[in-house]
Amino acid sequence: MKKTVVFVMIAAFVLGSAMVSSAATIEALNVGKRDIPIDPTDPFWSNYGPTKDRHIVIDMDPQMITNPMWPNPATKWVNVKAARNDKELAVRLEWSDGDRNDIMVQSQHYKDQAALMFPVKAGSEPPFTMGSDGERVNIWQWKATWDKEGAGKAGNSGMQDMEDYYADMAMGSAGYYMYEPDGDLLLKGALKSDMTGSKDERAKGGVHTGGAGEIANRSTYVDFGMGKNEGVYNPGRATHNILSDASMRRSPVEDLNAEGFSTLTTQANQDVDGKGNWSNNRWAVVFKRSLKTDDANDAQFSSGKVPMAIAIWNGQNKERNGQKAITAWNTLKY
Repeated sequence: MKKTVVFVMIAAFVLGSAMVSSAATIEALNVGKRDIPIDPTDPFWSNYGPTKDRHIVIDMDPQMITNPMWPNPATKWVNVKAARNDKELAVRLEWSDGDRNDIMVQSQHYKDQAALMFPVKAGSEPPFTMGSDGERVNIWQWKATWDKEGAGKAGNSGMQDMEDYYADMAMGSAGYYMYEPDGDLLLKGALKSDMTGSKDERAKGGVHTGGAGEIANRSTYVDFGMGKNEGVYNPGRATHNILSDASMRRSPVEDLNAEGFSTLTTQANQDVDGKGNWSNNRWAVVFKRSLKTDDANDAQFSSGKVPMAIAIWNGQNKERNGQKAITAWNTLKY
């Protein structure tokens, strides 16, 4: 029985490894004190800018390591450029995508996404399967929906709904409106300053303060019939979940940690900037962050090179979670 188990584990390892392309080396351009633009369409990143001929094309692999496996992801390659200055590091990804999937208002909608992954511990190379127990990784995940909604926006401006998908949607004469209470829900398990996860950064001290206990004492939003639920009737926003509350976001990139599959966790401190652009059936996305931060959960860039893995999800192909195109560890030299 033991021999059978060992054989199965070895076979799974060999088959998984066989699907992984050769590791690539990405060399970041050092621009000294010059600013690095966050806009992926800026001439800086074009064939007329300083990053001309600095790109490398990396083959993407199917995720065949854990269930649900994804043998035929839509994204087959990604064009990678990188740059650094005295304070920041930026990575630009570009890949083919014939459909722009940046809205999720129906259960059958899936969003385009891309992510970079780095080891948290300098000099280490955790399993590229999102790290493992005690081998933490730092993941920067860009979401097309967040790019469309806009980081830092509150209320309806930071939320998509049916009328955003159906451009000609209109109410009939029997329209209604919703009079919805706003305010924080009182949470007994308020997040403390040393805990990771989504929390109300706007509250004093960075923890939940709770709202007025009586609904009558809370402020209100009036929503004239188009269904953009707010206040306590939107649980994600009411509990200050960064996935629902755009006002908590620094950028379209979510700063996360993981120690293996099913451990992905939002960081309390969001440190990564980013921006995406879809044009000519291609996505281009720039990720940018300071070389060093004060967050122990962040990767720090000081040694001149670091392992970096890439993942891309195609929403039109119904890709989400582990159903994606991936790379193993590449080397980013900066």
